[in-house]
Amino acid sequence: MSTYYSYLQGGTHPSENESTQHLWEQARQEALCLTLGSEDGNEILEKRLGEELDTEQDWVLIGGPPCQAYSLAGRSRNRGNKDYRPEKDDRHFLYKEYLNIIARFQPSIFVMENVKGILTSKVGRDRIFGQILSDLRDPAAATGIQGTEFSSYAKDGYTIFSLENSDVYYPDGGTLFESSPLAEDKYGAFTIRAERHGIPQARHRVILVGVRNNIVQDLGAPTLADILKIPKAGLDEQVTAADVLAELPMLRSGLSRQQDSDEAWCDIIKHLATRIADELTVHSSEHVKATDRKLIVEELRRISNKPAMELKRKPSSESVIRLIRPTNRLGKWYHGSQAPNKKGPWYNHETRAHMEQDLARYLYCASFAKVTGRAPKGSQEIYLDSLTPSHANWKSGKFADRFSVILENQPSKTITSHISKDGHYFIHYDPSQCRSLTVREAARLQTFPDDYYFEGNRTQQYVQVGNAVPPLLARLIANQVASALELIRKNHDQDISRISSI
Repeated sequence: MSTYYSYLQGGTHPSENESTQHLWEQARQEALCLTLGSEDGNEILEKRLGEELDTEQDWVLIGGPPCQAYSLAGRSRNRGNKDYRPEKDDRHFLYKEYLNIIARFQPSIFVMENVKGILTSKVGRDRIFGQILSDLRDPAAATGIQGTEFSSYAKDGYTIFSLENSDVYYPDGGTLFESSPLAEDKYGAFTIRAERHGIPQARHRVILVGVRNNIVQDLGAPTLADILKIPKAGLDEQVTAADVLAELPMLRSGLSRQQDSDEAWCDIIKHLATRIADELTVHSSEHVKATDRKLIVEELRRISNKPAMELKRKPSSESVIRLIRPTNRLGKWYHGSQAPNKKGPWYNHETRAHMEQDLARYLYCASFAKVTGRAPKGSQEIYLDSLTPSHANWKSGKFADRFSVILENQPSKTITSHISKDGHYFIHYDPSQCRSLTVREAARLQTFPDDYYFEGNRTQQYVQVGNAVPPLLARLIANQVASALELIRKNHDQDISRISSI
């Protein structure tokens, strides 16, 4: 770790440091960049799995198919294409590449993740999720692959468990080897709602856990279902955006298309806050309460009278306020692997630049959210002509969430890779900072530890953050899977002991 922290402080990159070059090369070799479904990609992967898997031990496969065909955004785009046919879209069936690996190598447990939209996505008249469940239950039958020399369990198939509800698993009746279709109204039990588990983000993802049926037969489905259920946080343990962002140094946004300086930014913020307040005083709307409009005006007047002149675009060494020796679980998690009493700088915490028109919208939206406790909706509540973006169909209702705020006293909305394109959907709740989230703020909402450094340009950093499963949620799932593995091993050891005593 010393080499890593040395690099973050301006030292040699681990790939060029003599003491860690071999580790870097080992990591590069382990991270295969393959196209599954291609002849070469499948051949390389199968060879690697055959070489590396210890089939005498229980092991876990973790992964998931691409989500573009299942996501609500992807399906919305597809509906705009009159020639689109779901049954002709191969992306709907890429899960079969994952299925092939399960069928060939028969892991003791597999974990499969995807977007919530997979539950309702249809090919023809049927929801594809039912077909996915059926195929995962019996990978050998679905693929025609009867395992390899590495596996003798191909005939056994799998039971599919929910991590949220110990009463729901598939098949849910009959014998282990008979199919009992799960009712569609139970599909939601496979959705993990991250905010219920102490994650400061309302991220909802479908995560399935399959356990091989010879194991289920030995231990019982109810026992495994209870072990795999991840613990929920209490209502008083729900983590809000402010709980994890307020600790970070306050920053101002940058200015694009004009010279950027602290003074220029303050002048623009003062001008915009004054202008919007004046316009709101004159122009009312039936969609914004008069009392709310008055409070928004007061907030904007406050900002215009005293813009935050002390703010910078990235933290200075004097502004480091990281907690020392965190005491609660989340604080320790964010502190990462740093020494308990180490402060250190804030990595990846630098603001992007925004156009003046967008700064005006951010000022208004953040002030609106501060007053009302929610983000304004589309053209009805972002109603001033001066705030209207240059979308020809802005008033059609299709852009209701175009400008949205991360609310202070709630878990954040889902952090997605779209944050790399612009910050309009991820406006910081503090109007005096008037900006979108930094990479570090998005990473905190995703529960990346503060010492996790994102490489590449800022766009690439945002994509890395948005595409991830929250690490703390992954840890919670891993704990339950590890507990199941431990039970499997204990049962196996007891079987051996009984055999030896006969």
